[in-house]
Amino acid sequence: MTTQQSIFIEASITSVFEYLVKLENRKDYIPALEKVIMLDPSPIKLGSRFTEVSKIAGRRLENTYQIIGFEKNKKISAKATESIFPIQADLLLEKNEVGCDLTISLDFKLTGVFRMASGVIKGIVNQQAKDILRGIKGNME
Repeated sequence: MTTQQSIFIEASITSVFEYLVKLENRKDYIPALEKVIMLDPSPIKLGSRFTEVSKIAGRRLENTYQIIGFEKNKKISAKATESIFPIQADLLLEKNEVGCDLTISLDFKLTGVFRMASGVIKGIVNQQAKDILRGIKGNME
Protein backbone atom coordinates (compact mmCIF):
# COMPACT_ATOMS: atom_id res chain seq x y z
CA MET A 1 0.00 0.00 0.00
CA THR A 2 1.13 3.51 -0.68
CA THR A 3 0.06 6.86 0.67
CA GLN A 4 1.34 10.24 -0.42
CA GLN A 5 0.87 13.76 0.95
CA SER A 6 2.40 17.13 0.03
CA ILE A 7 2.68 20.54 1.65
CA PHE A 8 4.04 23.96 0.68
CA ILE A 9 6.70 25.37 3.02
CA GLU A 10 7.68 29.03 2.87
CA ALA A 11 11.38 28.35 3.39
CA SER A 12 14.32 27.65 1.13
CA ILE A 13 14.80 24.14 -0.13
CA THR A 14 18.30 24.16 1.40
CA SER A 15 17.10 25.05 4.90
CA VAL A 16 14.32 22.44 4.78
CA PHE A 17 16.75 19.76 3.60
CA GLU A 18 19.28 20.67 6.33
CA TYR A 19 16.48 20.43 8.91
CA LEU A 20 15.46 16.99 7.63
CA VAL A 21 18.98 15.50 7.67
CA LYS A 22 19.38 16.32 11.37
CA LEU A 23 17.66 13.23 12.73
CA GLU A 24 17.41 14.69 16.23
CA ASN A 25 14.80 17.08 14.76
CA ARG A 26 12.46 14.15 14.07
CA LYS A 27 11.19 14.29 17.68
CA ASP A 28 9.86 17.78 16.89
CA TYR A 29 7.55 16.62 14.10
CA ILE A 30 6.77 12.96 14.86
CA PRO A 31 4.48 13.06 17.92
CA ALA A 32 4.95 9.51 19.28
CA LEU A 33 8.73 9.53 18.82
CA GLU A 34 10.70 9.43 22.07
CA LYS A 35 14.26 9.27 20.71
CA VAL A 36 16.43 8.59 17.68
CA ILE A 37 19.61 6.55 18.04
CA MET A 38 22.22 6.96 15.31
CA LEU A 39 23.91 3.66 14.48
CA ASP A 40 26.41 5.29 12.10
CA PRO A 41 28.28 8.61 12.43
CA SER A 42 26.41 11.84 11.59
CA PRO A 43 25.52 13.44 9.30
CA ILE A 44 23.25 10.98 7.56
CA LYS A 45 24.16 9.86 4.07
CA LEU A 46 23.43 6.95 1.78
CA GLY A 47 23.67 3.76 3.85
CA SER A 48 23.30 5.45 7.27
CA ARG A 49 21.28 3.54 9.85
CA PHE A 50 19.25 4.75 12.83
CA THR A 51 16.74 3.40 15.33
CA GLU A 52 13.59 5.23 16.37
CA VAL A 53 12.02 4.53 19.75
CA SER A 54 8.30 5.37 19.91
CA LYS A 55 5.48 4.88 22.34
CA ILE A 56 2.19 4.06 20.62
CA ALA A 57 -0.94 3.01 22.49
CA GLY A 58 1.14 2.48 25.63
CA ARG A 59 3.50 0.13 23.80
CA ARG A 60 7.20 0.85 23.25
CA LEU A 61 8.30 0.20 19.67
CA GLU A 62 11.77 0.23 18.15
CA ASN A 63 12.21 0.48 14.40
CA THR A 64 15.56 0.47 12.62
CA TYR A 65 15.91 2.23 9.27
CA GLN A 66 18.57 2.55 6.61
CA ILE A 67 18.95 5.47 4.20
CA ILE A 68 18.53 3.93 0.74
CA GLY A 69 18.21 7.13 -1.31
CA PHE A 70 19.95 10.45 -0.77
CA GLU A 71 20.14 13.43 -3.12
CA LYS A 72 21.14 16.73 -1.52
CA ASN A 73 18.30 19.28 -1.50
CA LYS A 74 16.05 16.82 -3.32
CA LYS A 75 15.39 13.43 -1.71
CA ILE A 76 15.84 11.29 1.38
CA SER A 77 14.56 7.70 1.36
CA ALA A 78 14.64 5.37 4.34
CA LYS A 79 13.55 1.74 4.57
CA ALA A 80 12.73 -0.17 7.74
CA THR A 81 15.20 -3.01 8.22
CA GLU A 82 13.90 -4.13 11.62
CA SER A 83 10.23 -3.42 12.29
CA ILE A 84 6.87 -5.08 12.85
CA PHE A 85 5.61 -2.77 10.12
CA PRO A 86 7.77 -2.95 6.94
CA ILE A 87 7.77 0.54 5.44
CA GLN A 88 9.72 2.78 3.10
CA ALA A 89 9.49 6.55 3.49
CA ASP A 90 10.50 8.96 0.74
CA LEU A 91 10.81 12.70 1.37
CA LEU A 92 10.94 14.68 -1.86
CA LEU A 93 11.65 18.41 -2.14
CA GLU A 94 10.83 20.64 -5.10
CA LYS A 95 11.72 24.31 -5.33
CA ASN A 96 8.99 26.77 -6.24
CA GLU A 97 8.88 30.56 -6.56
CA VAL A 98 8.60 31.41 -2.86
CA GLY A 99 9.74 28.29 -1.02
CA CYS A 100 9.45 24.58 -1.64
CA ASP A 101 7.02 21.72 -1.79
CA LEU A 102 7.67 18.73 0.45
CA THR A 103 6.09 15.40 -0.43
CA ILE A 104 6.10 12.34 1.79
CA SER A 105 5.44 8.99 0.19
CA LEU A 106 4.98 5.96 2.44
CA ASP A 107 5.01 2.48 0.94
CA PHE A 108 4.15 -0.28 3.40
CA LYS A 109 3.23 -3.93 3.41
CA LEU A 110 0.65 -5.32 5.79
CA THR A 111 0.81 -8.93 6.91
CA GLY A 112 -1.07 -11.12 9.36
CA VAL A 113 -3.70 -9.44 11.49
CA PHE A 114 -2.70 -6.01 10.11
CA ARG A 115 -3.83 -7.09 6.65
CA MET A 116 -7.40 -7.58 7.86
CA ALA A 117 -7.50 -3.98 9.03
CA SER A 118 -5.80 -2.53 5.94
CA GLY A 119 -8.37 0.22 5.34
CA VAL A 120 -8.13 1.48 8.91
CA ILE A 121 -4.33 1.26 8.97
CA LYS A 122 -4.01 3.09 5.65
CA GLY A 123 -6.18 5.87 7.10
CA ILE A 124 -3.99 6.10 10.20
CA VAL A 125 -0.77 6.16 8.14
CA ASN A 126 -2.25 8.80 5.82
CA GLN A 127 -3.17 10.99 8.82
CA GLN A 128 0.31 10.54 10.31
CA ALA A 129 1.86 11.64 7.00
CA LYS A 130 -0.27 14.82 7.08
CA ASP A 131 0.67 15.46 10.72
CA ILE A 132 4.39 14.99 9.99
CA LEU A 133 4.25 17.49 7.12
CA ARG A 134 2.33 20.02 9.23
CA GLY A 135 4.91 19.62 11.99
CA ILE A 136 7.81 20.23 9.61
CA LYS A 137 6.04 23.26 8.11
CA GLY A 138 5.30 24.67 11.56
CA ASN A 139 8.95 24.34 12.60
CA MET A 140 10.31 25.82 9.37
CA GLU A 141 8.11 28.87 8.94
